[in-house]
Amino acid sequence: MKRNKRAIALLCVTAGGLAASLATPALADHAWGDYHWQRADPELLIPVIDNTTGVWISHVADAVADWNGSAYINSPLATGNADPSCALRSGEIHVCNDAYGDNGWLGIATISVSRGRDRHIVAGSTKLNDTYFDAAPYNTPTWRQLVTCQEIGHDYGLGHQNEDFSTDLTTSCMEYTDLPEGNEHPDAHDLEMLAQIYAHSHGGGDTSGPGGGGNGGGKGRKLGVPGNSPADWGTPIGRDAQGRANVYSREENGYEIITHVTWAIGEGPDDHNHRNTHPRIIDFHD
Repeated sequence: MKRNKRAIALLCVTAGGLAASLATPALADHAWGDYHWQRADPELLIPVIDNTTGVWISHVADAVADWNGSAYINSPLATGNADPSCALRSGEIHVCNDAYGDNGWLGIATISVSRGRDRHIVAGSTKLNDTYFDAAPYNTPTWRQLVTCQEIGHDYGLGHQNEDFSTDLTTSCMEYTDLPEGNEHPDAHDLEMLAQIYAHSHGGGDTSGPGGGGNGGGKGRKLGVPGNSPADWGTPIGRDAQGRANVYSREENGYEIITHVTWAIGEGPDDHNHRNTHPRIIDFHD
């Protein structure tokens, strides 16, 4: 049923009838912040550099194709060097996987944002944590696709449509839910949100594609390396519906480095980390 709803929603985008047909509380403005990639070309040409291995390669390809469904994004997909550090490089989005540890998170998205009046994303990074995805309930194509799609969506400047894991309000990968089936892809509202973010273009100084330092394969200027724990991410600046810090900010190389964290169910920082009182990974749907 959810897949049918998604198909109908995407048809609404094509027909141009989105705003009226999707006016529900779940589908509110969900830009991540006041920042976006600088765009001079008709489409955002920021390359996605795939450093993943194994089954992740197809999930990254599917997610990139999904986000290229936006009229404003046409990201080329390039193969990287499988470096799991997933450094932030100017003009590029890097996607990586590794066993990053029993640290509570499924995935993180990190962006470098310029200071000043115009808040432009200049680099993006996504990490996918095999420590969790190699065990139940997350070792499924559905969970892998949802998180891959969501973290890359953050790299383009999208936030969440819904942040309550106990609900399933959309057909979007930009939702927190413990029912991932049917939420593996962007939905119509995600594409509409991207249109709002990127409908205006910039006269020059494009930071997307080769002009911004991103010429494929990880050749952009290195701006920093996302860490794997809250101590690396800086100061919490946002929390999810469960009260867990899930957005962090720090300064590096003259940029604000903003990290979004997707915590595993029952996990989180500080007093929201329940790993000592509950099983680390829980299947709620046996």
